[in-house]
Amino acid sequence: MNKTKIITGFTKLSDSELDVKSQEIITRMTGNTNFTSPTPTLVELTAAEREFATSLTNAAHGNTNDTAIKNQKRKELESELHRLGLYVELTANGSEDILFSSGFELQKGKSLVGVLPKPENLKVNIGVNPGSVKINVNSIANADSYLFEYTEAPAIDSSVWVIISSSKANVEITGLTSGKQYAFKVAGVGANTTQVFSDIVTSFIL
Repeated sequence: MNKTKIITGFTKLSDSELDVKSQEIITRMTGNTNFTSPTPTLVELTAAEREFATSLTNAAHGNTNDTAIKNQKRKELESELHRLGLYVELTANGSEDILFSSGFELQKGKSLVGVLPKPENLKVNIGVNPGSVKINVNSIANADSYLFEYTEAPAIDSSVWVIISSSKANVEITGLTSGKQYAFKVAGVGANTTQVFSDIVTSFIL
């Protein structure tokens, strides 16, 4: 199982947002019994935050040199926060409660999707041209594509199924033999390789 992590990069934050977030982290980490020996120390981080805050004020009313100093102080503060973030992750060992208590933002990871459910409401409709059918099924959440399969009826264990992949929950099949009966089924395709097929639907082809 993947461990929960925190965001240790701050390049997307504006200067003022970075200063506010730094102060929040310092406040949340101060006296936090989950983190008894932070690296860097909170004294070092506080010093970096104050230097950045001062440079931020100077740059707002100064010249290009003041702006250059502010940019340098920002890099130094981001570096200290990154180092602290690594310490926090190592210490928390994946515990969301402990990570959250640090003041860092939790990463929003993708939820793991299990086996997709059985497709429902498979319908086979006669196509416009002879030897064709249009098939549709209810869309399945988290399905990347669909596997439509057909074979001559009756479907038995030794039947050979023709497979058609579609990115949509519908497909048109052509080239079938008029007057014969075919069996159809469908499965959703997702991250999990296990495929669950719908009930088989049979239809005569015109």
